[in-house]
Amino acid sequence: MDRACQQAGCSPGQRTRVQLVVEELFSNTVKYGRREAVPASVTISVDLAGKHPMTVHYEDDAPQHDAFDQAGAEDSLKASVTSRRVGGLGIVLVRELGKDVSYSWSSGKNHVTFSVAADTPRPRRPKT
Repeated sequence: MDRACQQAGCSPGQRTRVQLVVEELFSNTVKYGRREAVPASVTISVDLAGKHPMTVHYEDDAPQHDAFDQAGAEDSLKASVTSRRVGGLGIVLVRELGKDVSYSWSSGKNHVTFSVAADTPRPRRPKT
């Protein structure tokens, strides 16, 4: 991923966001996508020619699961820690850090695509 980020001209912040999103997707594949100790296969490809600096295509052959279709993940963030359900925060992270995040199922594989969002300029601190 580092090499692809360098080729795309990503800033350190963009690179960190890409790494966090891919790590979360991979972690979910490992935790939830294995079938009876049979590992799931993962393929990651990168498109550098789109409208964004970089678009990442993540696919695995784990059982079909659209984690992005879970209602209420963002609402659970508003709940207290003790009343929150377990899980779901990683998908919120993916949605927040990626741009144009989408999920599809085809050819027996889960496909997640996301783009690298442009960096948001940091607010300048007033001179004192």
